[in-house]
Amino acid sequence: MVEILVVRHGQSEADILNRCEGWADYALTDLGQQQARLLADWIHRVYALDAIFSSTLQRAKQTAAMIAETTNVAVTYDPDLMEQNNGVIAGMLREEALIKYPLPLGGRKRHAAIEGGESEVQLRARAEQFMSKLFTTLDNEPELKSVCVVSHGGMISMLFRSFLNLPYHSDIHIPTGDTGLHLWKYDPASGRKVIAATNLQEHLNVEQ
Repeated sequence: MVEILVVRHGQSEADILNRCEGWADYALTDLGQQQARLLADWIHRVYALDAIFSSTLQRAKQTAAMIAETTNVAVTYDPDLMEQNNGVIAGMLREEALIKYPLPLGGRKRHAAIEGGESEVQLRARAEQFMSKLFTTLDNEPELKSVCVVSHGGMISMLFRSFLNLPYHSDIHIPTGDTGLHLWKYDPASGRKVIAATNLQEHLNVEQ
């Protein structure tokens, strides 16, 4: 079976500035870079990667670049792996966003998007599109035995739902911490899918 390592980027500047991130293109913090280096070293020790796919946002690109440098595997950048487009609140302080663009009573409908952004339904469509491309690649390139996907918390949740054929509005929540790694397995011959591990962060358990 093919190993699919689904990875979230390290801590970003928006995380410590309390800003709405989404499509706001913040870089990794010093801690985030250290987390990414530890992740890259751990992946290199434990897995033999054949391919890396990454979001085009800077925090993911930096994380993927460290994995690529350590494993000597090239990165394919795909905008379908970007976080949910949060439109007008991208980069805005969270407190300010809640005042200027409060959630509607009962929450925003799944088909509705904030101004300039995308809805939950549109986010799921991007996840489906990426997974379709990934499965097609794995089905047609048998030499690929272990691949890494670097993305973001919201998109990773949608990738989980797509991988497992869950409804886009599923209430199942699988958290992903900074550089958290999920291990999936996929058999191109039978289509069998396995969730082998979720949110692995043992690479961070080192003395600083």
